[in-house]
Amino acid sequence: MFNLYLWVLSIGHLIVDLTQGVLPIISPLLAQSLNLNYFQIGTIALAFTCSSAIIQPIFGVLSDRYSMLWLMPLGLFLSGFGLAMTGMVDSYGLLLLVVLLSGIGVAGYHPEGSKLAHFVSEKGKAGSSMAIFSVGGNLGFGLGPLLAVFVLSFSGMGSIQGVMIPGVLAALVFMFLLPRFKKILAEHLPKEQKEQEQTVRCTNRVVSLILLLLYVAVRSWIHSGIVYFIPFYFPDFRGIAEPEYLVSTFLIAGAVGTLLGGPFADRFGGRKGLLASMVISLIAIYPFLHLSGNWVSVLAFIVGMSLISTFSTTVVFGQRLLPQNIGLASGLLLGFGVGMGSIGVTLLGAIADYAGLPFTMNIVSLLPVLGIVLAFTLPDVRDGQSPAGPEKELPQQA
Repeated sequence: MFNLYLWVLSIGHLIVDLTQGVLPIISPLLAQSLNLNYFQIGTIALAFTCSSAIIQPIFGVLSDRYSMLWLMPLGLFLSGFGLAMTGMVDSYGLLLLVVLLSGIGVAGYHPEGSKLAHFVSEKGKAGSSMAIFSVGGNLGFGLGPLLAVFVLSFSGMGSIQGVMIPGVLAALVFMFLLPRFKKILAEHLPKEQKEQEQTVRCTNRVVSLILLLLYVAVRSWIHSGIVYFIPFYFPDFRGIAEPEYLVSTFLIAGAVGTLLGGPFADRFGGRKGLLASMVISLIAIYPFLHLSGNWVSVLAFIVGMSLISTFSTTVVFGQRLLPQNIGLASGLLLGFGVGMGSIGVTLLGAIADYAGLPFTMNIVSLLPVLGIVLAFTLPDVRDGQSPAGPEKELPQQA
């Protein structure tokens, strides 16, 4: 399907998430120029994660209460501007400040962008629309390192200011489109509020949201464990000297899975999409970690496609559980996953230090079992239904 505004939002998502792929590439250069130790490097990554992920729900709450469409162009600008300033700072404290600034830009774009994507989606195609929006972010994360390498090829950190060019151009486009975006919200909010009044208030909604967040946490732990530990596991234990191509295959497959997962959820329901994702992941991860030859690349693609196929589905699921708080739901589901992924890598790393990396990767291969259990406990929420299901609806409250 072609929806001009939806694709513009997706491209904006791509550009704002480029920064998440740029920071790891420039970290060694920052460490060298400012004489940083490993703890300080880790703190930089933590600062970016906290500002870009943990703050997102706060922006989501503000987005639900006030009209803050201006956060999108501002976020696009700040995300690149903060990283561009890393080439000009001369102290560790200032470095943390500009990285935080970049992360705040990332956090600002996501709730407003995903809320607007929700409103411009066609009825019955919320999953497909969110898939288009989400795939932009997946591609941005994957293209970020390429942008960093290209910009640094001119004069190292002396040319890092080039990373802000995409964000500046996108911010200008979004500033031009702001009046149209405001009109779209004005057209859809009255209808949305009317539908919300007809939605049953149910305590099951809170329980379902907690279970959904736990599902996202499990998915993030599997995803981060595979991405971060593949470069260590395959050379040392599977005899694959250069496993970087497996990481690329895994991430590219995730973008493909995102585009497929949204329409699947629209047709068969979000819960079935979550179940299918974890079942296929459970079947494919163990052989991926233990086989060799051409099958490894094929299995890397299958795992990436199945695991990330629910990225957009969980966002739409959360929006339906919190129909009166679309911004909060978007911020929680988008930011929570990134934050939990960082925590998961830390915990898995501690396990690997204590019990060995093969044991840790076996744990990762079994985590989909927990994802399957969580998916079974979730309601089958679709357009026009309450979390309790159509057969359990209660009379409207006055």
